[in-house]
Amino acid sequence: MNELASLWEKKIARKIPRVIVSEDDLLAISAENCIPESIVASITHDIFINGCQVNFKIDGIHDVEISTLYPGESLRSLEDCYEKFVVMAADKIHKGETGVTATAGGAKALVEPVPITASC
Repeated sequence: MNELASLWEKKIARKIPRVIVSEDDLLAISAENCIPESIVASITHDIFINGCQVNFKIDGIHDVEISTLYPGESLRSLEDCYEKFVVMAADKIHKGETGVTATAGGAKALVEPVPITASC
């Protein structure tokens, strides 16, 4: 996740604030049984702490190369995808389609911070 965030920071030329949540913090939220926080905390724990998306065995005889499933699609790097997204987002901001207002320096922000509070 840090690599993805760093790549995005490079593309938008800004630093993304990072918050570190410990395993104990996630488990405490899960234990509260407060929906939606408990569900999000449980899934986050499974993915980032237990590594459920990367810690699994690959059964070679049943595996399929992705290019055989999508032969018309060429392989693109995440950096390439980010680059296209930045251009698209900047274009929308320039056209005023996002409702993002100009910053103190006159430039329009690529990301507008919006506080979100989840309730139980």
